[in-house]
Order: sequence, then structure tokens, then C-alpha cells
Amino acid sequence: MTEQNYPIGLQDFAEIRQSGKVYIDKTSYVYRLAHGNKYYFLSRPRRFGKTLLLSTLEYFFQGRKDLFEGLEIEKLEKDWRSYPVLHFDFSTIEADTDQTLKGDIEYLLEQYEQEYGVEFQVAEGKRQPSLGQRFGNLIKSVHKVTGKEVVVLIDEYDKGILEVIKHEKKLNKNRRVLRNFFTQLKANDKHLRFVMLTGVSRFRHLTIFSGLNNLTDISMSTDYACVCGITIEEMRAYLNPGISGLAEAKSMDADSMIEVILQKYDGYRFSSEDQHVCNPYSLLKVLQDKKLNSYWVMTGTSKVFIDYISESDFVLDDLLTQWYDEDTLASTFDSKKPVPLLYQTGYLTIKEAKDDKFYQLSIPNGEVREALIMQLLPMYMGVASKNIPGRLIALKEKVLSGNIDGWLTDLQSLISTAPYQLLVKDEQNPVERFYHLMIYQAFVLLGIEAQSEISVAGGRIDMVAKTPEYIYVMEFKLDGTPAQALKQIDSNGYAIPYSSDGRTLFKIGVTFSSTTHNISKWKIMAT
Repeated sequence: MTEQNYPIGLQDFAEIRQSGKVYIDKTSYVYRLAHGNKYYFLSRPRRFGKTLLLSTLEYFFQGRKDLFEGLEIEKLEKDWRSYPVLHFDFSTIEADTDQTLKGDIEYLLEQYEQEYGVEFQVAEGKRQPSLGQRFGNLIKSVHKVTGKEVVVLIDEYDKGILEVIKHEKKLNKNRRVLRNFFTQLKANDKHLRFVMLTGVSRFRHLTIFSGLNNLTDISMSTDYACVCGITIEEMRAYLNPGISGLAEAKSMDADSMIEVILQKYDGYRFSSEDQHVCNPYSLLKVLQDKKLNSYWVMTGTSKVFIDYISESDFVLDDLLTQWYDEDTLASTFDSKKPVPLLYQTGYLTIKEAKDDKFYQLSIPNGEVREALIMQLLPMYMGVASKNIPGRLIALKEKVLSGNIDGWLTDLQSLISTAPYQLLVKDEQNPVERFYHLMIYQAFVLLGIEAQSEISVAGGRIDMVAKTPEYIYVMEFKLDGTPAQALKQIDSNGYAIPYSSDGRTLFKIGVTFSSTTHNISKWKIMAT
């Protein structure tokens, strides 16, 4: 079996090609971009290949035909030309203050000023140029020195915003710095051949692009839905040796292995077309390590995500049943409206599209579900993170195996670690619905089919959970008795809609205590 060499952590197109590492050919997209519009913007989650895409564009515009031998673009491009490229990687900047932001961008400008021998002449008595003036001068000067229009590529354009987005004064100052910088792209249009910006977020409403209103946003374009990430067709075309090696290590056949990979790492969808891609970083790590681990969450989680989600108050399943327009998915992060954050950072993705303009979301795959369990469940339940993975694995196994006493005991143990202030509004008013939501969120995040507050003829069922073998119909009471809860299930006919399903049906009455702030008792009846 041929061993493949994967470009883990490598984002330089030339290094990947010259070292013989696996390259998933995306050059047909490069050709389409280069021969389409002049200004582009692309948003994708972290670790999705944005930097490699810009690197590929950089070498293409430099005319490095030798690096593209054997790739799709070699058959498409008939007129190889070279252009000067200004490639700015904003991931290297510090943005805690507007001064550090400005200073780090000036340092990036200085590297190119030295390369092209560019100086900014300041008349006597005049103030030093602004960041934007210096950038504009660089573009014009490079065009003049080389006689060729300039290509500008900016990676992680939003670093200066994300680092301070929760600090309004710092945000406003950084926004002015970036607006002054980005405005020069439109002001120097006649000196530019091509411009592309990439990042995680889509800050349409922060006015940093107020002077750059000619960007073509391809973030949800059907033509570029697979420009980053790895499709199943690309997986089969480029990664078969690795997949076969992984299948052998797991004692599986290759087709079954692909299904496992798709379940855990595929499912990202970025347009109205039903086109899915795998997370490239995770997939390549899996093939290299021959382990089905959750790699993306180890490197892809941002502080912004944690900060915002920890302040949000939402029921995940509620978010997954609504329809959203593109403006909502592209809007600015807001702790009160978590959908844009969850979508743009890759924790939710498009499940269905209606009329090419309305979207329903879902959790992309098993890896992201595990990430949400690790990050959200402790927040929802207020539990300590110690050994959360082991405790949740045990909980899920008991739910799936029908061990009701076991999983209720596990939930009782988890809730017991929740802070007191999370469980009560005040001494006289326990948050009754909180207990209910806590159990419901745990089931949803564990990937168990669950519904909450289901309307039926006799009333509203508190919760129903389904596994391949069992159906659990649950009623919750505060300071009541399990017998009262079961009586309500029977008297209102809550179990009737599920009686002919074929799976083993359990009715479960659960009581919570306003004194202990936990599950107190339960009673189970099989039908």
C-alpha cells in the first residue's frame, strides 16, 4: 500500500507541491476567481483551508506555472502572466489596542516597502501619513516600479475585530484603523489586478468596509461552495491509499470506513445547493494518525465563541427548527442572537434551503457534536468539566441500552455539581423549567433524538426521547411525586401516539426538589 504524505499544518502551496505532499486540486476555482470579478470576500470556519487558497492564488498570480504542472488550471490557463502580490496575514497581528493593531500592520507594510524600495515623502511641517495613506502609496508605488497592476490578498481580515469585539471602545478604535486601511483598496482601483479577503466572520454592519462596497461575497455562493474543504469525490480521487490504510487499521472495508468518516467529519454545507465537504484539517489528521479523534475542536475553537456562548441563553433545538435568511446568517455576532456566531464559526451548518434564500441549520457531524458536548453542556448544566467526556459517554451508553435507573442517576450526579445560584432565581422561586431544559439539552447534545413540550390532544408532553430500541415518555414535577407524574401521562394519553411504534416504550415520572435543587425521585413503567 502506498503511504501518503499529508500537509498537516502546511499552508504554503509551493512547499506542498515541491515536497510531494498530497494536494487536493482546487485550482479550477483559482482560475474561475482570477478570470471573474476583481474584488472577493470569503468567510469560512477556522482550519478550513482559507490560507492555502490565498497561497495558491499568490503563486498563480506570480506566474509560477511550474508549480501547477498536472493540475486542472494547467489545462485552463492559456496566458500565464506575473503580477506583484501583496499578501498580508493578519493572524500575526496583535489587536488589543488600536496602537498595537496599527503598529503591526505598519510592520507588514514595511516589509513590502523595503522589498520594492518604496518611500513616503513627507513635506516639511506635514504630519506623518496615516496607515491608509501609507498602504495606498505602497499600491501605487509597486504598480509604478513594476509596471504591473497589483494583487492584494488579506488573510484573517477580522483578527483586529474579533480580539476586541466585546470591548466597545477598543472595537470602535480598531474599526477606524481597519476602515482607514481597507478604504485604500477601492481608492486605488486602477492600480489593482485582483483583491481577496478571507476570515471567519462576516462583519457587514461594522462599517470597516464602508469605503469598500464593491466586494463580491462568495461565502454562500453555489459556485464556490466547495472551494474549501474536501468533497467525497475528492476524498476518493486523492485519499484512497490513506482511507484504505485507516480501514485496515480499524478492520473495516474501505467503503464502510468512508461512511464512518462522513458521519464524523463531513456535513458542512455553505450554499443552497446540497453540496457537502469534510473539514480538511481533521480528515488529513485522521488519515495520518489512523485515529478517529476530534482534531478540529483542539485547534478551531476561538475565545470569541466561548465568551459569547457563555453569555447566551438559548435552547439548541429551538435554533435547529427555525428558518433563517442569508442576512441573519451573515450578521454580526451577538450573545442574544447566537445563530450567526454558531454558523460562521462552523458549529452549525446549512441543513435545508428553501427558495435559495431561506435556510434551516443542523450540527454538521459527529466531531462538532462532540465539541458542543464538551463546551456547551458544562455551560448549560453549570457542571465542573472534570472527566466530562467519560461521564457523558457512560450516560449515553445507558440511555441507548435502556438502563433508565443508570442514566437518571448519572444526570442526578451531574446536576449535583451545578452552582446553587444557577438553579434558583431566589430562595422562594426555583427555576422550574431549568431542570427540564438541562435534561433535554443533555440528550440533544449527546445526539439522542429528543423533543420537548410536545403538544398533543390531552396537553403538552414534557419530553420524549427515542433510541433505536426504546422510547422514553417523560413527565417532570417540582416537589410532587413520581406517581403524580405517571398519572398525568396516563390521564392525558401522552404515551398513546407512540404505542404502535414497535420499540419498547417506557413512561417515566421524575420529580425535582426545591430543597436539594436536583432530581429527587423517579418511577418507571414499561408498556
